[in-house]
Amino acid sequence: MKPSSNTPWQRLAIYVLTALLLIRLLAMWAIPLTDTTEARYAEIARKMLETGNWVTLWHDYGIPFWAKPPLSTWTSAAGMGLFGVNPLAARLPALLLSIGVLWLVADAAHQRLGRDAALASALLLAGSLLFFGAAGTVMTDPALMFCVALSQLAFWHAMQGRGKCWGYLFFAGLGLGLLAKGPLAIVLVGMPIFFWVLLRNGWKAMWQRLPWITGSLLMLAIALPWYLLAEYRTPGFLNYFIMGEHVSRFLDPGWKGDKYGYAHATPRGMIWLYWLGAIFPWSLAMLFWLGRHGKQMLKTSADQDGWRLYLLLWSLMTLLFFTISGNIIFPYPLPMLPGCALLFATLWHSVRQPRQGSSLPWLALVAGILLLLAVGLQWTQGQRYFRTQQPVIAAWQQQHPAAGSALIFWDSRREFSAEFYSEGKVRTTDKADVLQQWLAKEHSHFIVTEQRDLPSLPAEIKARFQPIASFEVMKDHMLLLREQTSSSQP
Repeated sequence: MKPSSNTPWQRLAIYVLTALLLIRLLAMWAIPLTDTTEARYAEIARKMLETGNWVTLWHDYGIPFWAKPPLSTWTSAAGMGLFGVNPLAARLPALLLSIGVLWLVADAAHQRLGRDAALASALLLAGSLLFFGAAGTVMTDPALMFCVALSQLAFWHAMQGRGKCWGYLFFAGLGLGLLAKGPLAIVLVGMPIFFWVLLRNGWKAMWQRLPWITGSLLMLAIALPWYLLAEYRTPGFLNYFIMGEHVSRFLDPGWKGDKYGYAHATPRGMIWLYWLGAIFPWSLAMLFWLGRHGKQMLKTSADQDGWRLYLLLWSLMTLLFFTISGNIIFPYPLPMLPGCALLFATLWHSVRQPRQGSSLPWLALVAGILLLLAVGLQWTQGQRYFRTQQPVIAAWQQQHPAAGSALIFWDSRREFSAEFYSEGKVRTTDKADVLQQWLAKEHSHFIVTEQRDLPSLPAEIKARFQPIASFEVMKDHMLLLREQTSSSQP
């Protein structure tokens, strides 16, 4: 349908969705990779592309990364393989997966309720703060969200008798989910489906309308080869990934077995506060909307096929599951946001009057405006508000370092953004003997250190280096030091 044939509300919704896409692309280009999460996953993908090893994820050269399956890393590495090693290419797959989720959601709403509901569901999802932030960000969660949404909606379409292909897409989504996040994907998809079938006594219909045997084989064919190869290449992976990442991390607050950082100990139930932030501004707007339309909504007739119940369970089960976990972070509500958007759009459509709802597109722009402010801060304040070492690496590259010279961060914490922008040339240590060893060769080496850590440099080394640039990285004052060789001294 051409835009000219749309209603004014539909045209406004399309313009807002287009604006949100353009803002997201601008931010992907303008904001550098930030430490720790995004830069770490981008660097893991860069190492995959560099080494040509598409089975083992590398935390560092020679050190495998067992914490996550490869799907998001594959997509980021493929993006950089096609468009070069840069942040935009690494982020592009997450944006495409998020657009895929928007299409799945809008298509489901369109089939059931029409074009207005489809656009409303897209606005509600695209305008959610967490969805908009995660779209175009290098992390595993957009891939998980896509796989969960694919399986949840494929199951619904299959149960409505819309073709055998949906049944196979349900199992394909589960197989991809195992490659996106692991067994958690099956849990997040299975819980709402189990309770929906239980409450509606739909066991027979579920057995008849899904290809359980061939579909299960499809799921295993998608995921199992990588798991077996990963264990074969680096023995111990399965024990750490299954027992550590999926049992100990979930049940043990402050889990001490994390090989790659630390467990994020949080009060149980924190997921609900994360959810309120995740769906902002709708978490506030819906309170006002319910106060205005709640009575009218209760009078509307309930659906006969369990659509609203299905969406409610999709929205709640993820939150209930993570309520009992003591180790969660803010992106965890992401897989339930498509169901939440569909539920809100269904309720909105049930009480909407003609020519109403014009505020929905404008509210969806809030997330875009907030991201534009972040872009403005990047352009005006630089790294003061973003923890990234990109300017430090740019200054180092301007020195035209010799091929054998070292770039060393004198720190106990790895700066993954420095590793990414230097294409893996950065090394990090806070041990004097290791530093001495790395500086043994006669080259004009470089050291990066925080101002407060400068006195801890060994005196003999400090005497050989002079500051050539300084940077404010959030609250840290960073110094770039260059070794003064006989040829470089005046």
